Amino acid sequence: MGFYDKSINGFVSNQNKEGTLPEYTDEQIFAMLSQGKIVAGADGKPIVVPRPQPTAEQKQAQYERRVDELIRSKYTLSQELAIIRQQATKSEEYQAYFNYCEECKAKAKAEVYDEV
Repeated sequence: MGFYDKSINGFVSNQNKEGTLPEYTDEQIFAMLSQGKIVAGADGKPIVVPRPQPTAEQKQAQYERRVDELIRSKYTLSQELAIIRQQATKSEEYQAYFNYCEECKAKAKAEVYDEV
């Protein structure tokens, strides 16, 4: 049937790309319904609502966080600052860093905005 999302107090049908919500069988869902743990509609069935789509601002924030995570997997903030500070004297090292950052941005954009 889908996933119960507490933040919206309803079920979301198979839109759990992140893998953050537990999946329930129909039997589990109706057991929770009979125990009063979930909300039912007028027909007595669990309320299924579409997953709210993130706003442009939320997507941008998610993109920025993901870029930072990817860059931090290779460089610490101190390493980044040192490379930037020495870019004139260590241009090859800076270029490698710059290229890596561009790769991280492209990967994050593809992940967040579902672009290939």
